[in-house]
Amino acid sequence: MRYLELNAVRAGRVTDPAEYPWSSYRHPALGESGPNADGWTPHPEYLQLGRNPSERARAYRQLFQTAIALADLADIRDCSHKGWALGSERFKEHIESLAKRRATSKGLGRSRKDNNRV
Repeated sequence: MRYLELNAVRAGRVTDPAEYPWSSYRHPALGESGPNADGWTPHPEYLQLGRNPSERARAYRQLFQTAIALADLADIRDCSHKGWALGSERFKEHIESLAKRRATSKGLGRSRKDNNRV
């Protein structure tokens, strides 16, 4: 969610995800209702952020106080562009078994170490 909700911030359109009119951020972070909250169902991970709506909203807002690491952004973008699974090895294996296809890179090509020698 951090990746999605911070897209407008990274693009320089807004300084806070709550300012972006098409964001669903305001519902879980501020408890606001509206057109972007219609049909919103809290994920079990969200429900674990606190014992009540106020605690969960506060914890959710805190998740957005730090930027996503550049390496993580690169991994997210690479996997989404190539249709790969992103997660633990166990998760990737599970996705591959469900999809009955490869869902991760084979690691083909030169290693970064080799590329630096050219």
